[in-house]
Amino acid sequence: MKRGSSTLRVIIGEQIAIQPRPVAQLGDVVAVEVLRVNEHYPYLELMNGVTTRLVAGEHIIGVLGSRQALRGFVGCVPRTLAENDLLSILNVGGVIGKFLDATTALGEATQVRYLGTLHDERGVVNLQRDALPTATHLLRQRPIVLVVGTCMNVGKTVTASELIRVATAHGFRVGAAKLSGVGAVRDLKKFEAAGAVDVKSFLDCGLPSTVDAHDLAPIVKTIANALDGDLLIFELGDGIFGHYRVDSVIADPDIMASVAALVVCAGDLMGAYGARVYLDRLGVRIAAFSGLATENISGSDYLETHLGIPAVNALKYPERLFTTLNLVGNILHLAQPTICYAPDAAVA
Repeated sequence: MKRGSSTLRVIIGEQIAIQPRPVAQLGDVVAVEVLRVNEHYPYLELMNGVTTRLVAGEHIIGVLGSRQALRGFVGCVPRTLAENDLLSILNVGGVIGKFLDATTALGEATQVRYLGTLHDERGVVNLQRDALPTATHLLRQRPIVLVVGTCMNVGKTVTASELIRVATAHGFRVGAAKLSGVGAVRDLKKFEAAGAVDVKSFLDCGLPSTVDAHDLAPIVKTIANALDGDLLIFELGDGIFGHYRVDSVIADPDIMASVAALVVCAGDLMGAYGARVYLDRLGVRIAAFSGLATENISGSDYLETHLGIPAVNALKYPERLFTTLNLVGNILHLAQPTICYAPDAAVA
C-alpha cells in the first residue's frame, strides 16, 4: 500500500488495523481505494519524495485535510465519514478530503473510496499525536529570511533554495522550512539539496495544511525553536494574505523582530505593487523583489524605478540577491529592529 508523503511525520505502529470511523478528524491517517485518476494530476508523492503514478484500484494511505489553491484544487475535511464514502486526493502529498472545486485546466480531482481510518496500539493514527509541542515565543533570536509571495507558483521555492545555496557557500549553517501550504516534502528535498543542515515544515506540527490553522505564528515559532542552524530561511507558501494564514505571521511582532530580510516573489507588476502597499501599511520593509516579475529587465527595471526596491531574480542572479539582502549588516542590527506592526492596519 502506497503511503503519501503528507503522513511522513507520524509514527505508525506495527499492529495496524483499518476501521471505518464516523468522525472525520483533521489529521487522521486514512486508507482509500483509487477509483478514477485525474490525468492532469495523476501523481502521488511517496515518503522518500519520489512521485509515482496513481492507478485505479490500488490502495493508498493519506491524511484528512483541506486545500484552497487558486491554481489547483479546493477541498475540505468532510463533516462525517462512512465506509465507501467518495473523497478526493487534493494534492500530490496525499492530503485527502471532500472535493469542492478546481481550475478549469485541472478538472475534478482524483476520486477515491474511503476504506477506513488507521488504528494501531496507540489508537487512532493522527498527525497531531507525534507533533512538536507548540511554542508561544521564540527561545533564541537568530536571523530569519522570510520568502513570501503574491500567489502560488511565483518562484518562492526557487528563491528560497537559491538563497540557501548561496548562504551555505558563504559559511552559514542554514535551517530551512516550508511554513505554509499543503503537506508534501518535495520543497524540503530542494532545501536539503541546496545545503540546508536541517529542514522542517508545518507537517512537524501536525498540520496537513495551513488552511486548517487559525493562527500560523505559533507554528513558525515551534519550527524556529526546533531547527538547527545559525541562519533560518523560511518559505511561506501561497500568498501574503489568503486562506493559508501567512498574514498572521507578518502580524506577529515576536517573529518579525528576528526577520533580517523579507523577500517578496511576485507574479506580475501589479502583484508587486499590491504587496508593497499592503506591507507598507504594516510597517514592514521589503528587502527585495524576486520571482516571475523579475525574470527579465522589463519587470525588474520597472519595479526598481517606480517602487525604489531592488528587484533581483534568484535563479539568474542568486549572488546578487544574497548581497542585496545585506544579511551581515542586518544581523548586526537585529537588536534594534526597524520592522514594526500596526495592529489597527487594514486593507481597503
